[in-house]
Amino acid sequence: MFDSERFKILRSSAEAELLVHCSRLDIDPARVKRIHALLELQIDWTKLLSFAQRNALIPLLYFQLNKIASSLVPSDRLKELHDRFQHNSALNTLLTAEMIVLIDLFEQNQIPAIPYKGPAIGAGVYGQLVLRQFADLDILVRETDVWKATDLLLERGYKGHFVIPAKRRPAFIRLSYVRSFTRDSTTVELHWRLAPRFFGPYFDISRLWERTRKIPLQGSCVRIPFSDDLILMLCIHGAKDCWEKLEWVCGLAEVVRADPELDWEDLLNRAKDAQAIGVVSVGLLLAHDFLEAPIPMNIIRKLRVQSREDVIDQIVSRFFNGSSASFPLAQRIRLHLELMDSIGEKARYCLRLGLTTTPVDWEMISLPESASFLYYPLRALRLLRKYGRKSTPLAAKERSVGPF
Repeated sequence: MFDSERFKILRSSAEAELLVHCSRLDIDPARVKRIHALLELQIDWTKLLSFAQRNALIPLLYFQLNKIASSLVPSDRLKELHDRFQHNSALNTLLTAEMIVLIDLFEQNQIPAIPYKGPAIGAGVYGQLVLRQFADLDILVRETDVWKATDLLLERGYKGHFVIPAKRRPAFIRLSYVRSFTRDSTTVELHWRLAPRFFGPYFDISRLWERTRKIPLQGSCVRIPFSDDLILMLCIHGAKDCWEKLEWVCGLAEVVRADPELDWEDLLNRAKDAQAIGVVSVGLLLAHDFLEAPIPMNIIRKLRVQSREDVIDQIVSRFFNGSSASFPLAQRIRLHLELMDSIGEKARYCLRLGLTTTPVDWEMISLPESASFLYYPLRALRLLRKYGRKSTPLAAKERSVGPF
C-alpha cells in the first residue's frame, strides 16, 4: 500500500496517510486495520486537521473516524471534528436550498440549468450532501441564456463581481467561461463553459442538455450529468486549477466507483476528440494510484503511455507539504503546458493566454475601441502584479474570472 516513490510523503507522515485512508466512502477491513494502527501512534492532530482543511476533507475525515475508530480519537479532537462537520452540514443545507430555488427560477423562465460540482457531487456521487465541503454554487447554462440568467440573479439581490459593458458582452461570452455573483455570504458562479478559452480542452457542453439524469435533493429534483460526462468535466476542472485539493480527486474516484458499466474506450475516444488526453490521463491516474479507483488495467496502461508523471508528482507533493492550495503563476502555466496534447495546443495556449482579456483588464482602465489593442500589454502587467505581494479590492475580485 503506497509503496512507490511517488507516495513517500504518506510513508513519512502518519497524518497524511491517515487522511488518505479516510478519503473514500467505503473502507475495507484491511484499511480499517491500518487506520487503527495509525491512530495508536502519536498523531499530530493539529497537522491532521490542517491537512484535512486544506484539502476540503473535514467531512469525510470525521464521518469515517466516527464510524470506525471513535474510541481511538481523543474526545476533544472528535468533538472539534464533529463541530466542524455540523457547521459544514448547515452551510451545505443552506447553499443547496438556494441552489434549488435558483434552478427552479431558471427553469420557470425557460433557462435549462445543471448544477456543477458542489451539491451535485455531494448528493449525486457521495450519496450524502453533508460529506462534501463546498463554499459556493456552480450552475451551467447555455451561453445564449447567460444574460437572461444574469437579470434573474440581479433581481434576486445578487451583485455581479464586475459590470460588463453592453459593448463588451459578446467578447465576454466568447473569451470567458464563468461569471460570479454574490449576495451576503453566498457566491453563485454561472458557467457556460468548463474552462477559459485559452486552456485548451474542447468539451462539448451542448450535449449535456440531452444527457442528464435526475436525482432527489432536499425535497426537489435536479439534473446532473451522466458519469462519463462528469468524469470528463471533473478532469478538466481539476486540471484547470492544477488539482489543488485532494477532495477533487476523491470526487472523481467516487464517480468511477459508482458506475461499473462505464464504457472506457468511448470515454478515451471522447477525450481524444476534445484534445484532452493528457488532462484526463492525469486525473484518472491520480484517482487510481492515490485512491484505488477501479479502472480496468488495460485502460491504465493506455493512460500511463499518455501520462505526465512529473505533473502527477508535483500535484501529490503539494497536498501535504504545507504550501497554499494555489500554484504560483509560473508553475501553473508550466503544468498547463505539460498537459497539452500537442505542440500546436501548447502554442495556442500561450497565444490565447496573452490575448484573452477579461473584465479585470477592462476595469483597470477604460479604453476606447480604437485603443483596445493596448489591453494586451496591460494584461501582461496585470498578471505579474496579480501574483505579487498585494492586497487590493480589485485583486480580491480577480478570483471571480478564473486563475488568470
